[in-house]
Amino acid sequence: MVYSHSKLETYQNCPRKYKLCYLDRIPSEEEGIEAFLGSRFHEAMEQLYSELRFRIMKLDEVKAYYESAWQKNFHDQVKIVEEGRTAADYFRLGLKYLEDYYQHYYPFNQHKILGLEQEVEIDLYGDRHYVLKGFADRIDLTPDGVIEIHDYKTASQLPPQAAIDADRQLALYQLGIKQKWPWTEKFRLVWHYVAFDQEVTSSRTPEQLDQLRNQVAWLIDKMESDREFQPQESALCRWCAYWAYCPLKKHQAKLEKLPQNKYLEEEGVVLVDSYINYFEQKRKAEEELEKLKEAIIKYAEDHGLARVNGSQHYLTLSSKNIVRFPDKGREERRKLENILREAGLWSALASLDLNSLEKAILEETLSPDVLEKINELVSKEKLVMLRASKKTDNKE
Repeated sequence: MVYSHSKLETYQNCPRKYKLCYLDRIPSEEEGIEAFLGSRFHEAMEQLYSELRFRIMKLDEVKAYYESAWQKNFHDQVKIVEEGRTAADYFRLGLKYLEDYYQHYYPFNQHKILGLEQEVEIDLYGDRHYVLKGFADRIDLTPDGVIEIHDYKTASQLPPQAAIDADRQLALYQLGIKQKWPWTEKFRLVWHYVAFDQEVTSSRTPEQLDQLRNQVAWLIDKMESDREFQPQESALCRWCAYWAYCPLKKHQAKLEKLPQNKYLEEEGVVLVDSYINYFEQKRKAEEELEKLKEAIIKYAEDHGLARVNGSQHYLTLSSKNIVRFPDKGREERRKLENILREAGLWSALASLDLNSLEKAILEETLSPDVLEKINELVSKEKLVMLRASKKTDNKE
């Protein structure tokens, strides 16, 4: 299979969506308004720079081209997630992005253009085992011989420089362009965040590119060995078009199509509501049981009893000393493990077998110095247990 940055990113965001989209090839007519806007902006940029061979388009011409592409491609399945927003709002955003970009880079003659929407093939190790393809928005050659790989971004957030420096897509394109044009030496990766009229740049060292090759190869191996493709829920689910096929979302998608009177009668809704109802009753009952247990223990202690009788049952009380250990991940737990290692007890306690350690502490079979250190990290309590029994007769 030939891979792409989009395929890799989709898998990392949600393996199930990757399977549905690229392996099962389930078509989706839905398209997020943000992606729709991005496509129209890219088309306008391609038209603007294509025409540069002959002339500089006027801003009104670029905007008219954008408007025509918007109207031609708009369809009923364009999805608007943000409440209170309309397609017209996003259309106007695109116009603003075009105006800002046009005024920023006019007359667009800064560099020599080597490619627009240029297909780039990346053969990671030159043996055709790991092959990716993609399309670079624009490839430029600067007067000082630097290859610039440009990407237009209509995202509503400006990422930190660290995220830019870790970006995979344009770095992969750099590998592919170097393979296509071996004479290239110097590269600059350029992102145009048009919502902010900001140009962000980055570069990669040979060592970083080698690391990228290995990371991508590892990810492809993981994708090809995956047999489960578990869904991964995130904020991106809001824009996903595959809810009807997702085990986490398809029930919700089904319910959203039901009228209110049918919604409450749907079998799954009834089952979950019943479960939660009983669960809440159980939780409240457990709280009451704990209060009763404390009251019974106090009553038994006050009256010197080991058994307390009811009308049909009795409760027998028993107790034992226990040790409370620090939870995993806490600093006290790490210190405890180090003490056992230094004392040569780690293997004997089978990687901190808490039951064995508790027995050793309570029976004081450890050396006094080790026991003293451990006691600083743990607490000892008396655990009182109640065992309920049904009476065989009223006199028992």
